[in-house]
Amino acid sequence: MVASIEDIKKIAGGSEVELPGFTSESDSFNVMLKRPSIMRLAQEGIIPNALLGTASELFKNGANSAMSSGEKMKELGEVLTTIAKASLINPTYEELEEAGIELTDPQLLYIYNFVQTGVDSLKVFRKVKESQQDTKPVGKTKAQRNPANRR
Repeated sequence: MVASIEDIKKIAGGSEVELPGFTSESDSFNVMLKRPSIMRLAQEGIIPNALLGTASELFKNGANSAMSSGEKMKELGEVLTTIAKASLINPTYEELEEAGIELTDPQLLYIYNFVQTGVDSLKVFRKVKESQQDTKPVGKTKAQRNPANRR
């Protein structure tokens, strides 16, 4: 069955995504993101010509490869910020800036990963976070011996 324009609009309208908190101790928070095309951002000049090399490397090889050179860090930050501006629906990037909120590097990388691979790829990060939470002690408990194990 062919999808209607209304169905496509719903799908393309965005996804609620949980971003990591601002510190390792702070709570994560949800935002609404859409998945813009990095190639379209480049075509439309939203990613400036000076950053196209870094955007291309990021697109082809991922963030780790693009960060391999300290000289590229500034360019990488600019590309990730451009992608975040194009991706954030609610709140918008501009609303965060007006509120004095600056996204962290992990948050920018998280948004980039969502844009490239979608929400399913972020489930891996959620599982890691959940497993880290499960290791915290709940309260004071004392180990007890099982009398059946005595010899």
